[in-house]
Amino acid sequence: MANGLRWISTAYDLGYTFTLCEGIGPQDLLVRMGAEPHHLHELPADAVAELHMRPKEGYLSDLDFLDWEDESLMSRLTEAGFLSHPEVLVRAGAVPGWAYAVENISSRAPAYLAALSQGTRAYTVFRGVNGEHEVGYAVDGRVLAYFEPRVRHSGGVGVEQGVPGFDYSGEELPDAAFLRFLEREHGIHVSWEDFQAPLPTAAFV
Repeated sequence: MANGLRWISTAYDLGYTFTLCEGIGPQDLLVRMGAEPHHLHELPADAVAELHMRPKEGYLSDLDFLDWEDESLMSRLTEAGFLSHPEVLVRAGAVPGWAYAVENISSRAPAYLAALSQGTRAYTVFRGVNGEHEVGYAVDGRVLAYFEPRVRHSGGVGVEQGVPGFDYSGEELPDAAFLRFLEREHGIHVSWEDFQAPLPTAAFV
């Protein structure tokens, strides 16, 4: 878990999306992905995992993190969609100069890559449950690259531009290689311990 970002590639068995935006805060990142500011809540990783694993036929009483005596909290979480089996849950945090977001299983961020990069730049990397790998890069509202590194590495047709500084060698899985690139290129470190703590979170039903 000591690696700056590469632990993310081993933490999600069913796939994930990791997104990085320069010069904005976590709340702004989630709003750019379509969240309502008043619907953001700080939740720890274990609470989000409970929401992900809650079966469709499950009861709210199955959620250990809920404080049933806090009626105001229950009302806010309900209004924000957290208790209605949301399709997507996104947690966002900050490191010096950057905001990041992690989605377990889902891949909402790539569709918002242009919006995420307005006035700045953004990166995203996705690994699907079936082994798909995609990476993207956008600057000032323009998506400059979104492609499968394995296809490009094998000589397939990709987008016109790549991600500056990222050259996939094929020696490791594409998502791990891209996370390693972000570590090296920007000196970014997200500790496992910090990621477990409460972070701004958005639910998309």
